[in-house]
Amino acid sequence: MSNERWFLPVKSRSRIALASIVAASALLLTSCTSTEAKPIDDHAESLGNDQAGLVTDAVQNAMALSGSTQAVVGVWTADGDLVRAYASEGAEDDFDANALLRGAQTTQPVMCALLLDLVDEGKVSLDREVAQDLPRQTGIGDITYGQLCDGTSGLSDFKKEYTGLYITNPERNWSTGEKIAESLILGELPWPGKNVYRSDSNAVLLGRALKIVGNESVAHQLEERVFKPAEMNSSVYLSDGENLTLPGKNTLTGLAYLPGPQCDADPVDVSEQSPSILGAAGATATTVGDIKRFYERYLDGGFGGKNASVITETNPLKNPERNDDGEPTSDPDTAGPQLGFGVVNMGPLWGSDGALPGSITAAWHNPETGFSVVVALNNSTAGAQFATTLAQQIAALLGESGDAWSADDMAASLAKQQVCAPKAE
Repeated sequence: MSNERWFLPVKSRSRIALASIVAASALLLTSCTSTEAKPIDDHAESLGNDQAGLVTDAVQNAMALSGSTQAVVGVWTADGDLVRAYASEGAEDDFDANALLRGAQTTQPVMCALLLDLVDEGKVSLDREVAQDLPRQTGIGDITYGQLCDGTSGLSDFKKEYTGLYITNPERNWSTGEKIAESLILGELPWPGKNVYRSDSNAVLLGRALKIVGNESVAHQLEERVFKPAEMNSSVYLSDGENLTLPGKNTLTGLAYLPGPQCDADPVDVSEQSPSILGAAGATATTVGDIKRFYERYLDGGFGGKNASVITETNPLKNPERNDDGEPTSDPDTAGPQLGFGVVNMGPLWGSDGALPGSITAAWHNPETGFSVVVALNNSTAGAQFATTLAQQIAALLGESGDAWSADDMAASLAKQQVCAPKAE
C-alpha cells in the first residue's frame, strides 16, 4: 500500500470553530492569557501545486519512517505558503493545521528572548553572574546569564540518564531543583567559558534566575514579553506538574515505542505527560504558526534592542582540541553547525529542534529570504534530529538550502534514521 493511502491531508476546519477550540484551550492552560489575543488561523495552501506535492510526499514518507500517525508542517516562501495537517485514516476530525503541540526545545529560545528583553530594560546584564541572584544555589560558580544562552556555561545536560524513564513514566513530576542537581552531579563539561555545548540545563537554570530578576512567574513574563510581541496568540508556558494533557481536541497526540525501541509491540500513548520533564527548557504549548512568528521576530532583532546582535554571534558546535592552557590546537570548524544565542546556524538557516515523549519538532528560518519551515511529528522515537532532517529536505526541495545539502542527501539520511525498519529476509 502506498504512503498516500496510509496518510491523507486533513481538511481545514472553519475559522469560527477553530478559534473557539484554540481559544478555549489557551484559557484552560493559563489564567494569564489575554482575552484580547485572537488565535491566528495559519492554514495556507498558496504554494504552487508542484512544490506543495513535493512537500507532501516528503512529509508522508517521513511519517512512515518514524511511525507517526499525525504531522503538522508549515512552509512559508516568497512564492507562497503551505501550512497543513497530515494524518492517517481515522484521525480525529478536529485535527488541523492549527493544532496545539508541545514545542519542546524548539521553543527553548523564548527564554533567551525573555533574557534579552530584561537586559534591554536594565533589569540584568549578560555578564552578570547568575549566583548573585541565586545565592543559595551551590555549584554554579561564576556562570553568567549570557553563557546560559551562548552555550559556554559548562553545565551538563540533566537528561543524560533519564530519557528512557520519560517514556515509561511520562507523568512523573521533576522539580527544577532536581534537574539542576542532576546536572551538577554529572559534572562540569570541559573548558567552560571556551567550549560550547547544547544543554537543557542552561535554560532550566535561566528560568529559575529570571523568575527572581523579573519578580514574576516565568509563564507571566513569557506571555507579556515574548508571546504577545511575537503574536504567538495560541502559545502558553505550562507550569511544572500541571496540565498533563493539551486541552481540546485539536492537538498533536503523542506516540512512542518503548525504549529499545521495542518494535514487536505497538507504540504507547504518551499524550499525558508532565511539562516538568523540560520545564523552562521547553514547556511551551504552541502551534507551527506561532513558532514561525517567534523565529522571524527573534532573528530579525525584535528582542533586546541593541543587544539583539548577540543572537547571530556564533561559535562552532564542534569544539576544537585544546592545549593545557585552553588554547585551540586546530582551526575552528567554520563549515559545520554553529551555535548562536540560543539558536543553531546551518548553511543559510537558523533555528532549533526538540523532542518530548510523543512528539518531535524543528523550526528553521532564513532571515535573508524570509523562508521558514516548521515541522512536528507525533512519534518521538526517531528523535529531534529526524525532524531537522525532514526540515532540511523540504528546504532543499524548495531551493532554500543553498549548496549546504541536497534533498537526495536528506532523503537518504531519513531512511537511515527509520524507526523499527523491517527485518531483511
